[in-house]
Amino acid sequence: MRETSPMPSLSIVIVNWNARDGLSACLRALDAQTDPDFETIVVDNGSTDGSVEMIAADHPRVRVIQTGENLGFAEGCNRGITASTADWVFLLNNDAVADPGLVAALRVRAVEAGPRDGMFQARILFTQKPDHTNSTGILLFSNGKSRDRDFDKPRSQSESGDEIFCPTAGAALYRRSMLDEVRLPTGFLDRTYFMYAEDLDLGWRCRLAGWRAWYAPEAVVHHAFQGSSRRHGPNFVVLQCMKNRWRTLLKNASVGFLLRSLPTSLSDAAVLLRWNGPAILPRAARGSLEMLRLRPEVRCRTRVAPRSVEQQWSFSRKDPRIGSR
Repeated sequence: MRETSPMPSLSIVIVNWNARDGLSACLRALDAQTDPDFETIVVDNGSTDGSVEMIAADHPRVRVIQTGENLGFAEGCNRGITASTADWVFLLNNDAVADPGLVAALRVRAVEAGPRDGMFQARILFTQKPDHTNSTGILLFSNGKSRDRDFDKPRSQSESGDEIFCPTAGAALYRRSMLDEVRLPTGFLDRTYFMYAEDLDLGWRCRLAGWRAWYAPEAVVHHAFQGSSRRHGPNFVVLQCMKNRWRTLLKNASVGFLLRSLPTSLSDAAVLLRWNGPAILPRAARGSLEMLRLRPEVRCRTRVAPRSVEQQWSFSRKDPRIGSR
């Protein structure tokens, strides 16, 4: 068991794939932190653009884990979390640039966290529109879909440090003991997701296990929205989100929630079939069976009734508390 220091220690994990320039800006911002007491781990997914060489030359204190191939965001995070040594782990996108006070703000949150406070969401602003919000967490809808909380709203509307369903992993602080508690055979984040919705799945599991999440508006990063995913080609984001949303529901949702979200799931399945053809059916069936096999693993770690979580944290798209996108 790891020893807990008087002041919570912090590891920052960044997953990289052929994004040398963005990663360089990300690491330079971490070098400029007012609180320098943290470790930085970069998991490089087989980059061929000189990313690893840049780190060695310009940021020798950064630990680099080379996977040799593109394992995806989820498994990259898993490798970094496993290698980390701190009480708290901050996942940060390689195309995000932190304000100088980010680490100091995160450490204050860790110091003041209650015993079941396990997740904190940094304020994510658009790099392209720094006066507008990219995300203050994840919203879950009653049809099973999700989106970024406060997406594209003016920054001034996102000042309150509310409790949230869960954070988005582009800039999220997690208590390490919580991650160890909810870890599944497929990892802290489910490696089968590759990327997208893996943070929704993790946050949902943590909620079921009795952990809470908060938005920390004083911890700020600027994000180049979908800067990495664009390189995977058209429709990649939509396809990944549809596929992984269904997997997340199968693993975490109550039967009633699954049934209520079924029309949306069937609509998504029709889109996937149209775009990919019949070849997707065997893969979809295998993926669904995988998630159903993991469902008992999630239930073994569950301390809060799934229906209770869903009633508190799933919203109608017309709910006035969340506004329109």
